[in-house]
Amino acid sequence: MDFNFTTIKDFYKENVSDELLKKTGLSVGIFGIVIVSQVILHGLVEVIDSIPVFNSLMQVVGVYATARFVLANLITQEQRNSLREKVEDAYKDVVG
Repeated sequence: MDFNFTTIKDFYKENVSDELLKKTGLSVGIFGIVIVSQVILHGLVEVIDSIPVFNSLMQVVGVYATARFVLANLITQEQRNSLREKVEDAYKDVVG
């Protein structure tokens, strides 16, 4: 196969902009940072989970947070309606 390098160079000049390369590089960089962050956080969670006292403490905190949420938002009909309206408003803000 015989490649015509001037054609490839012309194609590159006509179709690939510096802005496109910057956006692609930025996206790849952000993706790489997210992957590295997830690996680090996974290791941190494993270390925390391996500490017996801390693991039990986090379970108690989770039960407390759940009970507090239920008491604040789900006991009366008015609270449930208010929560539903807040969720619907947040959904409209996100989806549009």
